[in-house]
Amino acid sequence: MKYFSNIFSFRRSAATASLLAVFALVASAAPIDDAKKLYFDEKYEEALHQLERLVKRSPRDGTANFYLGATLRALGRESDAVAPLKKAEERGVLDASRILAEMALAEYRVDDADNHLSAWSTAMKKKKKAMPEEYENMSSMLLRMRNMLDRVEKIEVIDSINVDADDFFRYYRLSKQAGRLVSAARLPGSGASVIYIPESNSEMLWAAPDSTGCYSLYESSVLDDGTVEHPAPADEALGEGGSANYPFLMSDGMTLYYANDGENSLGGYDIFMTSRSDGEGGGYLKPQNIGMPYNSPYNDYMLAIDEVTGLGWWASDRTRIPGKVTIYVFIPSQMRVNYPLSDEHLTELARLTSISLTWNPDADYSALRAKIFSADTAASSDMENAMPVFLMDMGNGKVYTSLSDFKREEGRRSMVEYLGERVRLRKLLESLDAMRVRYAAGETSLTAKILDMEAEERDIRGNLEVLRNAVVRNETVGR
Repeated sequence: MKYFSNIFSFRRSAATASLLAVFALVASAAPIDDAKKLYFDEKYEEALHQLERLVKRSPRDGTANFYLGATLRALGRESDAVAPLKKAEERGVLDASRILAEMALAEYRVDDADNHLSAWSTAMKKKKKAMPEEYENMSSMLLRMRNMLDRVEKIEVIDSINVDADDFFRYYRLSKQAGRLVSAARLPGSGASVIYIPESNSEMLWAAPDSTGCYSLYESSVLDDGTVEHPAPADEALGEGGSANYPFLMSDGMTLYYANDGENSLGGYDIFMTSRSDGEGGGYLKPQNIGMPYNSPYNDYMLAIDEVTGLGWWASDRTRIPGKVTIYVFIPSQMRVNYPLSDEHLTELARLTSISLTWNPDADYSALRAKIFSADTAASSDMENAMPVFLMDMGNGKVYTSLSDFKREEGRRSMVEYLGERVRLRKLLESLDAMRVRYAAGETSLTAKILDMEAEERDIRGNLEVLRNAVVRNETVGR
């Protein structure tokens, strides 16, 4: 009996221990699940408090360390995020290596990025998993970054300003000889971004999206009578598999700066340079990425060089200020000169962490800075003056740009009606956007109103197509 009593006691103790272990696992799993949910719900401050407690209790927990690092990064505390992410990487958390590589690339720490990518690859192979496309993209980005760091151009950035991203180009101050940058909002329905018009008013360059949202460059000649010829694609190859956007043509009429986010971009939009081909068939020569410090792992675009003022401009969102871009004003040089690889500040110069590092200590930039906002440079309001009011393709090889182009009163009246409907659509879309913001903030009672407005939007767009056909028909009938 004593034997059986001991056996029974042992089994009861073992069962109790097993239950306690299960409860412990559940208890330990629940907090991490709660913290993960807070993280994915973007409640980062709440997630941070839970994750800090979890890591304090279990310092070697790879999952807890990973989400702690990811949360710190989401809160903008990237330097604090490194230590927990490295602990997670040591515990074999695959995403930790990925994020650490991303962070290293963002700071141009190419050797660190290489190490983290290697750790990611090793862990994936150990778990017999196929490498994701993101790994290949980051490896290619690392290679391009190494190459660019070998040839960082020596330029003097004399000023920078943070402005609203939506109308950044209005802050470029270009002489009339450099041409104009014009809002594409003046082109109803085009979806274009910024339009460039040279001093001669002989042509226009812009970018417009296709049905997938991919942008391509378009160009059109402006005739002596002010009408615009049928827009034609500039060169499909300029996108290099991505979007091509933000064109600026130098005064020689041949050299084109623009942005693309294709296969040779470091990240997002990069600034490229190409030239018009003078060979048979026209088109453009193979574009070249102009490298650093102009380009970064973020979006860099709209490089414009004014040969009259001796100043160049470009925009970038590398500072990662929500809704803003940074405009850099620099002194262009006739010939490219790169910083020596031995320069102790090479990475900072490439990143433009401080524009003062680019300054010549013996130079006085006050006169050049005064030119930026001088009276003889084009103000944003002046840029609009020569812009066509609209572009209406009449189907006969010409595009009307103002009501004065119409020869028939019927066509002119139809165009006025069409433009009125465009205004109605724009106001509806503005209201709809505001409604959606309120809905996202919790006003779910707006659901029916939003659905009604979306239906109205579809009706207006259908009516616009009918009116557009009426414009062409009423203008060209009998001619």
